[in-house]
Amino acid sequence: MFKSSDLIKEQITPSRYMLVTQQTIGENTSDIQQNAPKTWQYLYAHRSLLDSRASSIYRKHPRFSIFGVGPYSFTAWKVAIAGFYKQLYFKCIGPFAGKPIVFDDTCYFFPCNNEHEARILTNLLNSEHAQGFYRSRVFWDQKRPVTAQLLANLDLNKLLSQSSLASNHPTIASLANP
Repeated sequence: MFKSSDLIKEQITPSRYMLVTQQTIGENTSDIQQNAPKTWQYLYAHRSLLDSRASSIYRKHPRFSIFGVGPYSFTAWKVAIAGFYKQLYFKCIGPFAGKPIVFDDTCYFFPCNNEHEARILTNLLNSEHAQGFYRSRVFWDQKRPVTAQLLANLDLNKLLSQSSLASNHPTIASLANP
């Protein structure tokens, strides 16, 4: 698992691990008791800590739920950015030890189908066009200057059409709707 502070480092290797209890938000977690009894024992042993999570996101959801999880979480390749840091730098993130990297809620990412797409999208998002677009819209005085709304404002189709990568990679159009 990576946090925003991990994404700003030059070389990163996971130093934290996350127990992913669901593949989609709201999925029943009681199946863990049958399918992964040691995992359930761990969760149950730490139930008081896990049950005391203050966020309202956990209310009315199955015990040991997590949020911000879906099929996009399990793609092997992603392009990520730190939400809390005052820099616009996108990083290509691949799997570690054969498993996809997951992010905490201080990071944003675009899921990609493969390494090739992730590297091209990273280059596009770090290009002068994209950086200029984001710099003109970001509010650096915010606690979290990089937001999902800010990232969604960029038209990737338009960016791609303005890039030399479009002619070199005709299949890149699939990135326009990550």
